[in-house]
Amino acid sequence: MPRYFFHICDGEEVLDDVGTVLASREEARAHAIVVAGELLRDAGRKFWSGTEWRLRVTDETGTRVCTLRFLAENHGAD
Repeated sequence: MPRYFFHICDGEEVLDDVGTVLASREEARAHAIVVAGELLRDAGRKFWSGTEWRLRVTDETGTRVCTLRFLAENHGAD
């Protein structure tokens, strides 16, 4: 089974050098959503900084599978 890597960029790039073994590119895309959800949950207030962050998924050859982009903008009074 192929290995997929889930890299995070939120001002600085954090490369996944271990990866996750998954059955297919489709499964890697589905797993990216789970990973992103966990990251959003753990980010808390930091997520509202107004800077975009990305989760980029690549396969073993470095070919991009997908990229998820996130940006939150707070328009209300604090």
